[in-house]
Amino acid sequence: MPEDHLTTLLAEALRNLVMFVENRSEDATPDDDVRALEDFVYVLSQASDADRTRVRHLMGEEVSAFLGWD
Repeated sequence: MPEDHLTTLLAEALRNLVMFVENRSEDATPDDDVRALEDFVYVLSQASDADRTRVRHLMGEEVSAFLGWD
């Protein structure tokens, strides 16, 4: 199977979020939550312009705007 850069980025971003939620301690703060979302944005910010169009199609305008791509 040829490597699809966007699939790899989406998998990494999702894996990071799942691991954060799974390992979130009881004393985690809202700042910890924000850092997890910032990591999500950082990973997806590596998408090419063509892949950003695919993300917009797959995840919607709201997520695209959250990523700062509008």
